[in-house]
Amino acid sequence: MKKLGVYIHIPFCVHKCSYCDFYSVTNTLLTEDYFSALKEQILNFKSYLKDWTVDSVYIGGGTPSCVDSKYIVDIMETLKSVVKFVEKPEITIESNPGTLDTKKIKDYLNCGINRLSIGLQSADDEELKMLSRIHDKSAFESAYMLARMLGFKNVNVDIMYALPGQKEETLMNTIDYVTSLDPEHISFYGLRVEEGTPLAAREDLLEKIPDEDAQYNMYIHAAKRLEKAGYSQYEISNFSKKRMMCRHNCRYWKSGDYIGFGPGAASYINGELYSYTKDIQSFILKPTDFFVNIEKSEKLTIRQQATQYVMLGLRLARGVEAKEYKLRFGRDLEEDYGEKLEKYIDMKYAKRTDKGFRLTRAGLLVSNTILSDILDFDKK
Repeated sequence: MKKLGVYIHIPFCVHKCSYCDFYSVTNTLLTEDYFSALKEQILNFKSYLKDWTVDSVYIGGGTPSCVDSKYIVDIMETLKSVVKFVEKPEITIESNPGTLDTKKIKDYLNCGINRLSIGLQSADDEELKMLSRIHDKSAFESAYMLARMLGFKNVNVDIMYALPGQKEETLMNTIDYVTSLDPEHISFYGLRVEEGTPLAAREDLLEKIPDEDAQYNMYIHAAKRLEKAGYSQYEISNFSKKRMMCRHNCRYWKSGDYIGFGPGAASYINGELYSYTKDIQSFILKPTDFFVNIEKSEKLTIRQQATQYVMLGLRLARGVEAKEYKLRFGRDLEEDYGEKLEKYIDMKYAKRTDKGFRLTRAGLLVSNTILSDILDFDKK
């Protein structure tokens, strides 16, 4: 049977962080109705998913840990009644340390969740206040230690860099603090100022964001620091201990099949890419009406699928492989991209490997520029 990843969107947050562009709401009065609709949507896919085996689940948001854990348990039980799981699936839930407690963590473990992602972002309390996070360093540490004590053996910690006013020294202090806790995985994201977010309207903060040279140094030096601490970089923003890469996210970057549930969730199955409208109200009213909830849908041609494979695969440290490219799409990787990548190879932003192509660490940092240059998005 073909393997599938499942994404479940929980759009609720206690408070919207100043930089966040993900779809979320703070109206918790909708919680009961939302989870009822979410269950209905998942159950509606039972016959469609009978030929798939699920090897990863990712419960994201929003802040999944801000809702009563009974809802998460119920959704997991619903999912188990609909799909077949491999023997040892990876099941992740995102969390904010300010919303975790003993009952929630125990409930997560008991319903099969075996990977916890905790959003620290910074170990500096002033930086956390600037980001309008609801936790401080002490709350994070308490949540992390509690999760370990109760049995989580696979934990990810999120860190951000290029924050307004952030110095490299402060960032390194955060990295040293997190690595001292010994999590299995560390996600290391650069701050992006998204249009429409509160941060985008704060000129006083925007002018304090480190310049490109400072961001470059932060990224390169932090990556080296993480590797020295035993974390291998396997994607632009992700580092892990040996064999502890995030299976679900690797599915995205390797153009594997996945299905999403909830408003704003995306799916990619059998070459078709679609996403749901970011509207919790319409979702609650008609959760099984595909045409009410759909935002966009596209059946990708083989050429478009090949383009997507390269676009996502070059995010990975291993890059893209000619043999896999030929096997999946019947095309020659060297013929399609060799000449286009040559100038970036000369600039030390890319490398030709014995298997295909990959970007260097410096290249990963400017991957958006490289990809926009080499990819033919309009070709069918």
